[in-house]
Amino acid sequence: MNQRMLTARASIVALCCAIASPALAQASDDSQVEEVLVTARKREERLRDVPVAATALGAEDIQAQGGLANAQQLLSNSPGVNFANTSNALTSDVSIRGSGTSRATNAEAGVGLFRNGAFIGGGNVAGRTFSGIDLFDIQRVEVLRGVQGGLGGRNASGGTINVVSARPTDKFEGYVLGTVGSHQKREVEVVANLPINENWSTRLSVALGDQDKGFYHLYTIDRYADATYRQFFRGQVRYDSGPFTANLMLERSNERVPGLVYQVVAFANANFPQGYFTDKYRTPWNTDSTGKQRLSNLEFTTETDLGWATLSTIVNLRDRRGQNQYDRDALSRPFFDELAAMPGRVSASGLTQIRNADYNQGGDQIDHARISYYDAHLVGETNGFNWVAGGEWYLLNDTTSNILGKSPTAASNNFGTITRGRSRYSSYAVYGSVDRDLTEQLKVSGDLRYTHDDRNFLARQFLYVTDIPVVGAAVNPTGSRTQSNVSYTATVSYKPTSLMMMYAKIGSAYRAGGFNGNLGDPRQDPALAPPPEFDNETVTAYEVGFKGNLGPSVYVTGAAYSNKYKNLVIQGDNGCRANNPACPVQATSYAFNAGPARLWGIELEATARAELAGGNLRVTVGGSRQGGHVTAGRYDGFKQPQQPKWTETFTVNYRRDITDDVSGYVNINGSARQGGVQEANQTTLLHDYVLFNVRAGVTWQQFDLTGFVNNAGQENYLVFHAPSATGDVRRYNLPRTWGAQLRYKW
Repeated sequence: MNQRMLTARASIVALCCAIASPALAQASDDSQVEEVLVTARKREERLRDVPVAATALGAEDIQAQGGLANAQQLLSNSPGVNFANTSNALTSDVSIRGSGTSRATNAEAGVGLFRNGAFIGGGNVAGRTFSGIDLFDIQRVEVLRGVQGGLGGRNASGGTINVVSARPTDKFEGYVLGTVGSHQKREVEVVANLPINENWSTRLSVALGDQDKGFYHLYTIDRYADATYRQFFRGQVRYDSGPFTANLMLERSNERVPGLVYQVVAFANANFPQGYFTDKYRTPWNTDSTGKQRLSNLEFTTETDLGWATLSTIVNLRDRRGQNQYDRDALSRPFFDELAAMPGRVSASGLTQIRNADYNQGGDQIDHARISYYDAHLVGETNGFNWVAGGEWYLLNDTTSNILGKSPTAASNNFGTITRGRSRYSSYAVYGSVDRDLTEQLKVSGDLRYTHDDRNFLARQFLYVTDIPVVGAAVNPTGSRTQSNVSYTATVSYKPTSLMMMYAKIGSAYRAGGFNGNLGDPRQDPALAPPPEFDNETVTAYEVGFKGNLGPSVYVTGAAYSNKYKNLVIQGDNGCRANNPACPVQATSYAFNAGPARLWGIELEATARAELAGGNLRVTVGGSRQGGHVTAGRYDGFKQPQQPKWTETFTVNYRRDITDDVSGYVNINGSARQGGVQEANQTTLLHDYVLFNVRAGVTWQQFDLTGFVNNAGQENYLVFHAPSATGDVRRYNLPRTWGAQLRYKW
């Protein structure tokens, strides 16, 4: 680890200790760490009573951070979590405790993604993370770390994340929030809660915004790869008659997110004696880079008090259309014309290559995922046993188009190819959970789930524009899988005091296998060609943990775990690169089974509150140490990609009255990571970083005025790095941005 990262880590620890010290010294009953209620285990519980490593953010926490604009900001508050960033939010995904990441492949994330209790994951583009509207006007976010297969079901090998939307209430309330920022950022949010009578209430939520400019300028076509816009619309109607409640939610969103963009570096060669590189921000792409998504969602939930139990039902219908457009060769003729004008930069053979090269190699991924989810479960208490029993059905119909465009040539007289895919994933499950207090201090609990999956897939390749079929099994894969799984969790917890808990658990989970829809480029290295399919990944996990108060105002959680995997699913690529002479296009990513593996880790998180200098201070710090490797087969000894060796998180909130009517506040939140490998090849490392955001403002009556700076330390790191013998491909994080917000709340 370099000196800069050692200094950064030491600074974080020193800052957190300095802030936490007065919190410990001044702790009082008046500054008690608040109780948080969660429903991630399908019943309402205090977070401190759930025997699992978890982090929960309530509405006040989220507002203090200006709202969670994207999934990476959401994850920065939980130790042991990594956001596998491709620089495009639609193809990035979530990893907890080293659970598998599958960026830009057909595989699903190793984390269960839930919205109001409904599973929403699945699909080729944007199916491994949350959409923008999912994180708008929310009540809380629940992150459960560790296997949750007993109740969480498929893909919960690393944990589950449940985003809970704000619901209609019986109060007339709401807010208007306006934001302006760098690069012509303009946004407005309007949320109104409108009660109708004692039984009926509504909630309307709208968010509109755009950002016309950005950092990454595609100068040949005068566009910005990181320009954005969003249009979110949500309406809810709630009926509450006492023993029966129902909520109908309809929503629609259109958004553009920062597109894929990368820097190309070519080392010195016969054609380019000094090599060449594209600028990090002034990019010579002649094909637009953009990620777009349109989502329609209908959700209907009910809750009925039957006396002996409570019946809850969920119906969620989600229609998501995603598009990811990019420049496959990342170059253009104007770039090489500029290069050729520089003395000694291009040889005679290089000039010939420039004249003959095809600069119209574009890519376009289009995905239409239709997800239906139905769940019904009972929660009750019988003879001292608290129990949950239920069932669910999940159906994904996904159609994809992958366009690899090019210019016609004498040798290949076509405009490229279009591969159309279709998959159907039907899954049903029954599950149950039971716990019992053996004594006032000792409790045992267990979860059990049976899941049955049916998956069908086919892809057909055609010549682009003419739609002439391309013949060959390698470009027209077909597959079918039927599989079942039994997952469980068994836990023993002990409370030495009412405010402390120790627990030990064993559990299992699985991540469904599937198919690779894109089998690469004919010019790829055959040894790196994508396999047509990959098998289920299963994991058995062992964990011990502690949570509780070390003082009235200091709350600490800690956990240690060991996860034993079979058929670990990881991501690889076919070796193509924009600077690879044998295959000069963007790499094709795919999922494959690396073999058995054992991953382990230690996590710690602490929250402290106190009165400081006449104001209220709250500090949360967390961290994890992770390790492990593949234990047999071709990849024996290989580390899990996208699993940092160290992670750290920190949040500081301070509020103080300035006058009787005015109060000021400061919020600092951030995350850091060190160590780990980026890819299965083990030679490409994850890049270390320390990121933090700063917000400060004043509150006067019903108004809040806030200034903010994201990436305040101007951290610059590689989110993706693909080195080779002939050159590098590099993608960077977004630099510092800033802005101001004005909120009116009633």
